[in-house]
Amino acid sequence: MSAAVGRLEPAGTLVRSSATGVAASAVDPWRDAPRRRFGHNAIIYAQDDVATHVHMVVSGLVRLSHLMEDGTLVVASFVPPGATFGELGVLDQQETCEMASAVGETLVASLPVARLRTLAAAAPALERELTRAVARRYRSYVESTRYLSLKSLPARLSQALLRLADELGTHTVVGNRRCKAIPPQITQTELGLMARGARGNINRILGTWQRRGWIACAERTIAILDPESLAGIALESE
Repeated sequence: MSAAVGRLEPAGTLVRSSATGVAASAVDPWRDAPRRRFGHNAIIYAQDDVATHVHMVVSGLVRLSHLMEDGTLVVASFVPPGATFGELGVLDQQETCEMASAVGETLVASLPVARLRTLAAAAPALERELTRAVARRYRSYVESTRYLSLKSLPARLSQALLRLADELGTHTVVGNRRCKAIPPQITQTELGLMARGARGNINRILGTWQRRGWIACAERTIAILDPESLAGIALESE
């Protein structure tokens, strides 16, 4: 399997140039935003912190997770470079509903809410994009709750893989095929936290799917070869 050859436009990005038809100098909120580097597993903000900033991943990867009432940690999603996070709670400056932490060394730009409001007042397109980003994040959490309710681990894992492939937008080449892929930074342990399953069970299920030709695994990258078959597992579980 070759290395990833491309990535899609990530969902949740606060656009900053011609995507809205407004000059970049007017709506680019990240041009002068302070940046901070985080080491692996460093906490960017904790669950229930007051939302004071919107953040964008400059490089690396960010994990969004939350603690259940019984103390179980559930990983909701991962945020790739160019995408924003921390939008929920910003509009009314309430508490964050998730914890954000770095996966590997990660560089994050952080925009204070007060600065965002000043920019949005001058460029209404930016405020509309923030509203869309909040809606996309909320929809993502609704989808996460739906697949976590599936009864079987294979069904939950298949949905986690498909969601990750869509949200991250990473690709790899298998033979002559360009396929969506899960990058090596997302380990089987992380997948287990997304799908509520032990790492050993995740490994066995992935091995079965690889033998069936639904996925390909090499150098810790998981290529999605047959998304229809993976999606069908969830339908069978409902």
